[in-house]
Amino acid sequence: MKTDSSGTPLSTAERKIPLSVTLAILATALSIFGVFYSQMTKGVSHMVLERSGAIFSYVTNRIPPRSLLELNSPADEDHLLYVQVQALLKSVRQLTAVRYLYTAKLNDEGKAVYVVDGLDPEAEDFRHIGDLIEPEVLPLLTRCLQGHSAHAAKVLYTEWGDVLPACEPIRQDGRTVGAIVMEFDAGLIGGSIRKAMSISLLISCVLVALFIFVTTWLLRRLSVPLYRKLAYTDLLTGINNRNAFELDIKRLQRSEQQDLTVLTCDLNMLKNINDQRGHAAGDEYIISLARLLVERFRDRGETYRIGGDEFATLLRNADVDALRAEMDELHAQALKIQVAGFPLFFAYGIASFDPACDADVHDTMTRADAQMYAHKRALKQKGKREAALSPEQSF
Repeated sequence: MKTDSSGTPLSTAERKIPLSVTLAILATALSIFGVFYSQMTKGVSHMVLERSGAIFSYVTNRIPPRSLLELNSPADEDHLLYVQVQALLKSVRQLTAVRYLYTAKLNDEGKAVYVVDGLDPEAEDFRHIGDLIEPEVLPLLTRCLQGHSAHAAKVLYTEWGDVLPACEPIRQDGRTVGAIVMEFDAGLIGGSIRKAMSISLLISCVLVALFIFVTTWLLRRLSVPLYRKLAYTDLLTGINNRNAFELDIKRLQRSEQQDLTVLTCDLNMLKNINDQRGHAAGDEYIISLARLLVERFRDRGETYRIGGDEFATLLRNADVDALRAEMDELHAQALKIQVAGFPLFFAYGIASFDPACDADVHDTMTRADAQMYAHKRALKQKGKREAALSPEQSF
């Protein structure tokens, strides 16, 4: 019946504490991971943009705009102008590790088509003059052919692979005549990102698991015991309070109630002491009875302060007749204890659980209380008859 025992299973409310902290840590970790992923993606996009800008500044100044006007069909691929532009694009593509680098324009039908492809003509995915631009790149290229620099904000997943395209218009006399397009291999970039993210995710999971373990351990070993102590301890006397009493009897199985005896005690002169000596003396009066009961029954049961000056002690396998005799002796002993000039004076009641008339321990306690009040009345009548106490120490 030790409510603050570390071996006692966590209650529903107590289990919510580590669960809430665990969820908070997990949410924080996921948020950090999400921000990290977002920033890394933006960083890669920014890096691609800067890189494409440097390449564009080099290539656009070296591509003759007239190549976009004069090269119109595959037959023009033998033209010297085509050979020069193709050699330029091929060398730049190889030097910069750009996957695709080509020029494009609108044909007479207003459709976007390839002009010069920087791939080797023997390559499987080489495009000839007049070949239609793939639909995946078309939205970006359309914007570029309208005279605007453009780059993809995210990876495009195409049938020829994952790419990050960028596009720059080519102008002649202030008019856009075509565009140069480059496509970075997002598979390589994405692979690096995925590897970095996988490692960071693994580390994050390990750290989250470690934080959860440490937090749960600390809560169970430190915070939960402290919470229990505050929740189930009477701050004035330091003994178990009413919460602890209710929790303990709620946990009792029916079979455990059979051998249970309830002892209730109530101070007799607390109001007189509070009125004549002050509440500090009244508190000391309460503490004195709590100390007396705990010291007497420490090894046999648990004592609780269940009200202002009311106490209950739960005992197992107690001999009621022997306990009654013991309480008479303790009562006489208490009268010799002086608190602020008053003897420690209390009444008590005893009842054992009886399945014939008790539905639960509360019924047993009700019967013990009835005996206690009967004892209190008997003591008062005896005091009046014997005039054992001075008038200011009346009951």
